[in-house]
This record gives sequence, C-alpha cells and structure tokens, in this order.
Amino acid sequence: MSFLHKSEQHVEDLMDLGGPVMWPLLAVSLLLWTLVLERYWFFLRTLPRFLERRVPLVRSPAAVIEMKIALRRHLRLIRTLSGILPMLGLLGTVTGIIETFDLIRVFGSAETRIVARGVSQALITTLAGLVMGLFGVGVGYNLNRRARAFERRYADRLRQP
Repeated sequence: MSFLHKSEQHVEDLMDLGGPVMWPLLAVSLLLWTLVLERYWFFLRTLPRFLERRVPLVRSPAAVIEMKIALRRHLRLIRTLSGILPMLGLLGTVTGIIETFDLIRVFGSAETRIVARGVSQALITTLAGLVMGLFGVGVGYNLNRRARAFERRYADRLRQP
C-alpha cells in the first residue's frame, strides 16, 4: 500500500471518528487555508512588484485608499473563520455527547464501548476546531501586522518629493 493511500485512509478514518461535524470543519478549514495562502502570496509576491511599479508614479489619496483596501482584503474573513472553527468543534462536542446519551437510552445501559465512541467523537471535533482556530488566530495576527507595516512603508514613500 502506498504512502498516499495510507494517508487518505487515515484522513477518512479521522473524519468518520469525528462524526458529521468534521465535514463543515474541513470545509471552513480549507477556506481559511486558501485565504491565508492568497494573502501570503499577495504580501510576498504581488505587493512588492506593485510598489516597484506604481509608487513613484502615484501620489493621490485615492491610491493610498486603494492600497489600504488591497492590504486588508480578506483579513476580517480570516478572523471570522478563526472564530467559527472552535464553535464548530464545540458543536461536534455537543453532538457527540447527545449521540452517546441517545445510544445509552436505546440500549438501556452505559456500556463502555458506546460511551467511548461518543466521547471520542466529541474530543476529536473539539481538538480539530481548536487547533485550526488557533492556527487562524496566529496567522491572522501575522497578516494584520504585515498589512500595518506595508501601510506605513507605502505612506512614507508617498510623502517623498
């Protein structure tokens, strides 16, 4: 069995163990990663080229506003998604506990296997939501800091004669 196939199997197992809330967690995480990668591409590749071409030519207030909008694009959404992820993890926790109590009600006893599966589902979704949310908060802070630094650098260049 190849490494890629084993990795796919581990992801599928994790998604199954985490329950139905893992799919929205995955979708929001992928959106977050996409936005984060786009922002880093912008700060590391697009923005420096833009500044080299346009700064000596443009000194209008409209250009400054346009630059601030470009710098801040998607940062609010990144912060929002970072806050949604732990809430989705909490939703998975609640659904796992509800499922556990429902199974206990149906089978009439708190069999260890039944309880362990529900608690496992609850903890996996909580962990996934917290890890991805913390990642988003840290990266969002870094991107915000980069935006402020470029705003200051761009403003300094505009003041030069």
